[in-house]
Amino acid sequence: MSKAFHLENIFAVMYRLVGADYNTIDRTKENWYLQHQWDEETEKQFSGWMTDYLHKLPKAQTELYNRRYMKKFECESAVQMFLLSYGWKTKTNWSKK
Repeated sequence: MSKAFHLENIFAVMYRLVGADYNTIDRTKENWYLQHQWDEETEKQFSGWMTDYLHKLPKAQTELYNRRYMKKFECESAVQMFLLSYGWKTKTNWSKK
């Protein structure tokens, strides 16, 4: 069985943003998404990219959500759910002044 093209493309971009090697991460392991982290700006960048990716590619919508057309706000919501399930840990900068 072949892997889902659009999902694998999304994961590849997500890995690249944190400097992780797409070919070495085993997503069958429990809590694989806790291996890396990104800052809030990188997460925001990825979220915007994935929202546009879904919104502009109906085949991605069909593959991931079994829908033919999703409005932009629906894509944004879908991305937020994706990040809750599969997103990297988010670094926070708590600096004392």
